[in-house]
Amino acid sequence: MKPGDGSFKTRADEHGFVARYPDGGCLVNLVGGYDYLELGYYTSQDQEAAGRLIHPTLEEALDAYVPPLFLEKGRWAGLRVPEFYISNGYFEPPVVIDPINPFMIKSRLVLKPGRERAISKSMTRNFTYAICCQELTENAKVTYFRSVLGWSLSPRFRALSEMVWNVYRIPLARVRVIEIPGEDPLLSDIGPLPFTGLKARELAYLEERVQWGE
Repeated sequence: MKPGDGSFKTRADEHGFVARYPDGGCLVNLVGGYDYLELGYYTSQDQEAAGRLIHPTLEEALDAYVPPLFLEKGRWAGLRVPEFYISNGYFEPPVVIDPINPFMIKSRLVLKPGRERAISKSMTRNFTYAICCQELTENAKVTYFRSVLGWSLSPRFRALSEMVWNVYRIPLARVRVIEIPGEDPLLSDIGPLPFTGLKARELAYLEERVQWGE
């Protein structure tokens, strides 16, 4: 069997995207998206209800997918994260804005002043919900990498990918980082990386480390 020929995906479908991870002594939820009340969330919920240890747990999923909780958890674990604040409307560019409400998941990068009120009104749903604002320096760059059980296709992000798994226990993730010249990257956000969207080398990496079935 070769990764990407469909057979690996079929096994994932057959076993509900739940696999054993012998190195971690646990099950892993490989749906790849763990938003509240979505398939990945219910997959972990079912396993926890059956008394099985699976990652992410429901608590881990919520901690990772709520922006200020994600940042605080990283800070407490000694990871480099940006300075941030929570607001009901006010923010000061340059900034990355993440919504904190159940109806919006899309973030916003605002580099220049001039449209703060309009953007705030949209991101807060007419100033109803809070937003999480991450401060940027003028030379900062926002970028992403893919994390697969603590490993990344990109060698320069492998150490950070391992930290993401060790701290957050999210098996599959698209990770946002803020890069500043001459400094280590700042961990900024974590989002879905669907199993069905994995690349051949990522599938091969998983195949060597997980076991499907009971």
